[in-house]
Amino acid sequence: SWLPQPPAWAALSVARQTKDPASTLELYRSALAARRAHAALGAGDAVRWLEAPDGVLAFRREGADGSAVVCAVNTNPTPVPVHGLLPEPGRPLLTSAPLPDPVVLPGDCAVWWESL
Repeated sequence: SWLPQPPAWAALSVARQTKDPASTLELYRSALAARRAHAALGAGDAVRWLEAPDGVLAFRREGADGSAVVCAVNTNPTPVPVHGLLPEPGRPLLTSAPLPDPVVLPGDCAVWWESL
C-alpha cells in the first residue's frame, strides 16, 4: 500500500471480505446479482411507497414482466413485525442481517423480498 493504513483496516480488504457472507463486499455483490436477475429491480420508475411504522422505509417495485420486489429498511435498533404491514413479501432475496423470522424485520436491517 502506498499510504499507511491503520491495522484495523486489514479486515476491510477485498481479500478478507471475499466469500465472507457477513461482509459489505459480499452484500453489494449479492445486491448486484439480485438486480441483474429480477426485472423489478432494473430500469424503470414504477415505485409504490408502502405504509410502514416509524423508522421503517418500504416500497414495492414492479417489472415489465409482472414480477415485483418489496424492499424494506428498518432504521430502528429494535425489530419490527412486518406481517400485515407489507403486502405478502414472499421469499427473501437479500438481507443485510440474519432474518430468523420471516415476518419480523430485525433492527438496523434491510431486506429485499421477491413478491409472490
